[in-house]
Amino acid sequence: MPEGPEVETVRRSLLPRLLGATLVRPRVSAKKLRTPITKKDLRDVDGAVVTELFRKGKLLGIRTERGGGVFVRLGMTGRLVVEPKTQPPALHTHVRFDVCGPGAASGTELRFVDPRRFGEVVPFKDEVECALELGRMGPDGLALDDDDRAVVRVRLQATARAIKDVLLDQAVVAGVGNIYAAEACFVARLSPHRAGSSLDDDEARALVSAVESVLQQGVRHRGTSFSDYVDGDGQRGDNARHLHVFQREGEPCRACGDVVRRVVQGQRSTFYCGRCQR
Repeated sequence: MPEGPEVETVRRSLLPRLLGATLVRPRVSAKKLRTPITKKDLRDVDGAVVTELFRKGKLLGIRTERGGGVFVRLGMTGRLVVEPKTQPPALHTHVRFDVCGPGAASGTELRFVDPRRFGEVVPFKDEVECALELGRMGPDGLALDDDDRAVVRVRLQATARAIKDVLLDQAVVAGVGNIYAAEACFVARLSPHRAGSSLDDDEARALVSAVESVLQQGVRHRGTSFSDYVDGDGQRGDNARHLHVFQREGEPCRACGDVVRRVVQGQRSTFYCGRCQR
């Protein structure tokens, strides 16, 4: 599933292609996404100029000159790409806009593709509606200031849940998913099974710092591609080869040489080193 670094990479790659461009002629497939959407729902975006591409956590936003716009959630298999109109749309393309105007590449479309249809393209009408949606999430893990770090530490230490599960809670820190939660626990040298309430202040600080570190690494390497994830140009990320433990079951730990292990935790795979993360 694309996480904060992947969505930020998509945002950066789409920025030069969409900023200042006009989105016109929306088309929507008959197959429903997680939140059903119709062409009529996108009428306020039709013919509007893109003024901003923003992100919080795993949520990507496209704002237009009219004050509203659309939120895009990539879900598990979603892709948001700009492609030539001459290129046939991929199977499972659900939303399309023509991209035109100054700065836009001639004859291109913005396309949302999602084979499993867990993603969303949801319009918001104004800044108030936008702020309400963003306010449901905790601090953005890729943009933490000192106050945000303190908030995340308090929320981590206030629960008896396992720290791996707490990191997946978007109300605690936005943008962390299964990949980067496992990586952050390794970097902080903490067992993913530890209860949040068992962390002392130094351990909580180390874990928050590790979250920032692994997310920033993900952005530097343009995201982690295992199957579906690509950026806005259709290019795969390179972060997979830089991961410490995720999807490395049975391989030697890069720090100590012990074997990386996998367990099922909260219905998700957790990867860790039993020696480094006692």
